[in-house]
Amino acid sequence: MKKLLTTFLAILLFSSCAFADDDFIDMDMNLIDSPSVSNRKAVTQEQFDKAMEQKQNRSKGLIQKFRDFLGRNKPENDPNLKNFKSDIPNEMGMSAKDINSQKPNVILSADIIDSYGQVIPKGHYQISYSNKDDSKTINFMQGLDIYGSVKAIDTKDDWDSNSIIYARIVYPSENVAKIIFSNLDVCVEGYARVAEPI
Repeated sequence: MKKLLTTFLAILLFSSCAFADDDFIDMDMNLIDSPSVSNRKAVTQEQFDKAMEQKQNRSKGLIQKFRDFLGRNKPENDPNLKNFKSDIPNEMGMSAKDINSQKPNVILSADIIDSYGQVIPKGHYQISYSNKDDSKTINFMQGLDIYGSVKAIDTKDDWDSNSIIYARIVYPSENVAKIIFSNLDVCVEGYARVAEPI
């Protein structure tokens, strides 16, 4: 048995050494790729389209029909799902980058005066956070317009929220509004004066 194994390994080693020279042969690749040598012909677009049509229209064999029958209830085989295109942006889910740029909505039930003396009228607003030059601000936005900004400080108080990104306004007294904003990176709060007490 040992002799047989030794002989087999010797033959295997010898055959690989004998044919190793073929790997180092210099060949003119232009000669190989030349259509006149390889008897290849250029294919026109019409011929290509005709070949593709024949391939797609080819009838399925018995085995392929059986596989299709077994996989008929799989979601990936549903033609409605294959051709589904949503008109609503982000309906198919958002990336982590998109989640952080989300702006939560709040309802301001009274006019408030922001940190720069501007009056922010009551209404519906999107809340965004900005941190420029170590100045943290909570911005009240409608569309792309900023209606006012409130200076903010870091806080650990998350108001027992179930959301990742949220904004809330509470009125601790009749002339003070407390605004809190939180996303994946920060949790900040700011205070503003109510223009007319509630």
